[in-house]
Amino acid sequence: MASGGGPLARVQERELLPELFWAADSASRQGQRRAVRLSAWELVLLVAAAAAGSADGGLWAWLAAAAYLGAICLAVVISRQNPQGLWYEGRAAAESVKTLAWKFAVRADAFQPPPRSLPDAEGLYGFQLGRVLNAFRDSRAVGPGLGTRPADTQITEAMRGLRDQPLAVRRDVYLRERIRVQHDWYRSKARYCARAGFWAGVLGVVLPLLGLVLAALRAMGEFSYDALGTVSAVAASVAAWAQLRQYRPLAAAYGLAAHELELISNQLARLDVGSADAEELWARLARDAEDAVSREHTTWQARREVRGTTDRDH
Repeated sequence: MASGGGPLARVQERELLPELFWAADSASRQGQRRAVRLSAWELVLLVAAAAAGSADGGLWAWLAAAAYLGAICLAVVISRQNPQGLWYEGRAAAESVKTLAWKFAVRADAFQPPPRSLPDAEGLYGFQLGRVLNAFRDSRAVGPGLGTRPADTQITEAMRGLRDQPLAVRRDVYLRERIRVQHDWYRSKARYCARAGFWAGVLGVVLPLLGLVLAALRAMGEFSYDALGTVSAVAASVAAWAQLRQYRPLAAAYGLAAHELELISNQLARLDVGSADAEELWARLARDAEDAVSREHTTWQARREVRGTTDRDH
């Protein structure tokens, strides 16, 4: 850690991020919780309906009908509210704003002095923030109140303060609060998604095998309960859940991002902050770091666009 910089050397990421990030982040988390909860209940009801429908007796048939009715209601709610769309939109918007805020605060990319395309850094920040807002102008993740505020209100005092610090301080804060935190998060999530994807794959094999065994036993008259529908419903639900959570694609994407950030972190740590071209090298390396992070939230943006196209087509 650099010895200079005072309180700014100990600044944390949450102090840097503007209100627009927190609004989009909150919207994304809300959409994620609702999408996961509603989808989970829909799958549970479909499995319950299959299990009840496989049993003999009028009561079981009525229970199956009630479960199907509940699943239909949840499907209508999911279709009308589209919480998954809010989840993806909010994440893409939040990460876009976070990347822009960090670039401004540490003088990365075009934000190294002097800015390349506009007379000042805040003007460039406002221009690029306007592009982000334009991309999400119809999104529920960015409220109209925040979207119409002047860009300078989306620059925190911590962002301005860190930007004015020497390169050594900016590098230490960036490595600690952005690169290392993001790297550890990606690595942890990659491991989690890999494990979850592995077990989803195991269940994708075990459940059909179980169905095969039960079918053979039922054919031999060992029992009368028709469990095949239930097993099939459980297997389909596991596949749908894995598709919703995108375990395997995310494990690969998070793992790649963590590897790239580790390489860039080593380059940033070795940078000679006293050299004549240190600021130029820093701007390029920090840009590469943000590009590595951006690839992941670009995926969120792509999902948002695909989701929107699918909704319009239907």
